[in-house]
Amino acid sequence: MTQKAFSDFTLNFNTGARANDKAPTLKGKARVIDADGTAIEFEAAAWGPNAAQSGGPDFYNLSLTPKDAALAARQLKTELNEPVLNAIEGFELTKLGSGRLFERAQGDIDKGKSGGKALPRFYGHALVLLPSGPRYIDLSAWHRSEHNFYSGNAVLHDRSAAAAARASKPQRQLG
Repeated sequence: MTQKAFSDFTLNFNTGARANDKAPTLKGKARVIDADGTAIEFEAAAWGPNAAQSGGPDFYNLSLTPKDAALAARQLKTELNEPVLNAIEGFELTKLGSGRLFERAQGDIDKGKSGGKALPRFYGHALVLLPSGPRYIDLSAWHRSEHNFYSGNAVLHDRSAAAAARASKPQRQLG
């Protein structure tokens, strides 16, 4: 009997980063399920937080390195010049293995909780090399207070689901 594979994404604050500004602030792992069901594992490292210049949420620069040595060698320092099959509207990365994680403020999490939504502390996107080719993935991680770490999902970006979610949001009034 074949067991169904699930994606996952875990993060821990790196205590070694306090004394070393080159060390990642967050470390963890991700498992992404490709379109054919193949599970690919990555080592995750994030540096930040960095203040957004546009007034948005603080963000972390993310690096995802495949645990598979052959895939890691193919991804290493590769810049893409062509469009990606599941590109994210309004969000563009060109370096494979790179991404952005955004950190949601506790007040926003509390506001969502009062409205019946469990919002993740960290969320974002990354561009990785999978057996099916370069793909964007969506990342999210909630705080697990009983274990004192963050865990969540690392799933292939679904363009049609993202468009449906945008369409269902009420339009903001200008002025």
